[in-house]
Amino acid sequence: MKLTFYGAAGEVGRSCFLLEDENTSKNLLLDCGIKLGERTEYPLLSESEITKIKNIFISHAHLDHSGYLPHIFAAGAKPNVFLTKPTRDLISVLLSDYRRIQEEKGEQENKFKQKDVDNVLKLTNIVEFNTKVNTPFESMLYNAGHVLGSAIIRINDHNGIVYTGDICMRNTRTLEACHRDFSAETLIMESTYGAKEDVIPSYKESGTKLVASINETINKGGHVLIPSFAVGRAQEILLTLDDYMRSGALVKTKIFVEGMINKAMRIYRHNAYYASDDIKKRILMSEDDPFKSKFFHISRNKDRKDVLSEPCIVVSTSGMLTGGPIHFYLSKLANDPKNKLIFVGYQAEGTPGRKILNGEKKVKIGYSAQEHEIEINIQIENIRMSGHADYNELLQFIKGIKNLKRVFLIHGEKTDLKETLENKYEIIVPKLGENISF
Repeated sequence: MKLTFYGAAGEVGRSCFLLEDENTSKNLLLDCGIKLGERTEYPLLSESEITKIKNIFISHAHLDHSGYLPHIFAAGAKPNVFLTKPTRDLISVLLSDYRRIQEEKGEQENKFKQKDVDNVLKLTNIVEFNTKVNTPFESMLYNAGHVLGSAIIRINDHNGIVYTGDICMRNTRTLEACHRDFSAETLIMESTYGAKEDVIPSYKESGTKLVASINETINKGGHVLIPSFAVGRAQEILLTLDDYMRSGALVKTKIFVEGMINKAMRIYRHNAYYASDDIKKRILMSEDDPFKSKFFHISRNKDRKDVLSEPCIVVSTSGMLTGGPIHFYLSKLANDPKNKLIFVGYQAEGTPGRKILNGEKKVKIGYSAQEHEIEINIQIENIRMSGHADYNELLQFIKGIKNLKRVFLIHGEKTDLKETLENKYEIIVPKLGENISF
């Protein structure tokens, strides 16, 4: 077998790995993402390499794992795409929005059209968890716990190959923890939080800190901005805020939901079968729909005067401040120290979110002619509520796999896992463009 690393090698973003059986013509592209930052970065795929791809597995809907799909179809290729139903439903929204943003930014490189998004959706093969499928390798998908429909794939060839996509090993408000009972010789694993200092607090600890921070700001008459990924983090954050507001621990105030989060919430509701047991019980056995809280609001004004007129919470895309309605709110609120910006997710290198976390006081936002610089006088807080496994959990996941011989560490800027594990396993940290046979 051979693996070629077209992205996510020594970086977070543009996950894209080609698995090939060197004795046959079988191949499978594991994810097909882009990397959003100051400029969009794409997998290092040439036109000739694109044409030989016949099958693609998409682990989950986030653009750093799915965003290059329409580019491949725009290049004339028509591969089979294997994914779960929630992933299919979510990428239909995310890819269309990505196309719109691409046009707003004036990006001509690798441009695609809505028909390419439509072609992606036409050639999807819906796969259920715990059901055998030929991808063309005999494979099976398992819950990854990261976002709704996120999947780990186990390929039966070569004594077992497991590709994790992104994983979460904790039960959350919306999802059960990832599947962990595997036997395989080869593991291809994300390492987003692969550094020893990457220890993520419990959801209870983070929730308590979040509530205290919001109460402090609202009680002083400020606005709270929470940038979030539309899929995954937004649902966790909103359900967390709703729970604490119902209990009285969080001051009752309006929570304005912005951007594609509202569409994603509806998709989560329609695919509740894939959610946690608690979510299913609340929806199926009562009229308590957690995705339709009385505290959630949508702005009714084009200029959002209703949001800006009084202290409130705004949960908005995008999670790394690369675009979306959060730009509007930063323009209006970032210069006032009475307000607060709370980061709850990963901020990739080069994004406005990472720059602000690093202490920069002037940051450019917007696209092309609308690009402008803003002063950052707003309070900044970083409260980790991640959908990824942290350093200790990644170690647990690796050690729990039976008959494991080698581990490829991908999707991480820094990892200490190699040093910790290389006496027990063959640990490979690949470079971009590298191909490795095993």
